[in-house]
Amino acid sequence: MDISNLKSMIRKNIVDFSELVLNNYQNIGLDEVDAIIIIKLNYLLNRNITFIHPQKLSNMLSISAQTTTKRINNLIDAGYITMELVKNDHGKETESFNLDNVIERIMKADFEDKMLHAKEDNVESRLVQLFESEFRKPLSVLDIQTITKWLNDDHYTYEEIKNALFEASKARKHSIKYVDGILLQQTAEEPQQKYNQTTLIKDLKKIWTE
Repeated sequence: MDISNLKSMIRKNIVDFSELVLNNYQNIGLDEVDAIIIIKLNYLLNRNITFIHPQKLSNMLSISAQTTTKRINNLIDAGYITMELVKNDHGKETESFNLDNVIERIMKADFEDKMLHAKEDNVESRLVQLFESEFRKPLSVLDIQTITKWLNDDHYTYEEIKNALFEASKARKHSIKYVDGILLQQTAEEPQQKYNQTTLIKDLKKIWTE
C-alpha cells in the first residue's frame, strides 16, 4: 500500500487514524503524550479547525497550556507537524497544520520492520538449507529452533554459525549439538583473547619505554 492509498482510506474512515497512531507511535519516536496530541489535532482537522490554539488544545488534554505549546513546537521542529497555507471556503489563504508526515513515518517504519524481519527470515532459511546440505538429511523442528535461538537470543552471525558447521563437518560430527558446543567454546574463548591482546599491548608499551 502506498501513502496516497492509506491517506484516502483514512479520509474514508476505512482505516482509523487514532488506532493507527496508538499502534505505531513508539515505532516513529513518539511517546504517549505526543500520540494523544497528534490524535486530538486530527480530530480538530476533521472539524475544519486548522489553527492550533494551545490553550484550547490543553483543555482537551491533562497537561498545561505551556506544556502543550512546548510539545507542539517540538513536534513541528521534528517534522511530525507541518504548517502550510491553504484556501478557505471564501478563497482566502489561511495557515493550517498538516499531519501527513506522521502517516508517512508510520509507513516507513512499517516497511523497515518488514524488511528487517524478511532479512532475518532469509538468514535462517539459508542456514537451514546449509545444515541440511552438510548433514545430508532434513533438520528436525528442535534443530531449527536451535538455529533460531542462535540468531535471535545468542546473536551469533551467519558467518560464525557457518564456520562452526564446517568445523563440525570436518570432524565428521553431523549434529546440531556438536555445532552448538563449538559456538559455546568460541564465546568462552573471546574474553581470554581480549585479555591476551591487552596483555600483549601492555608488554609492548613496557618494552618501548625501557
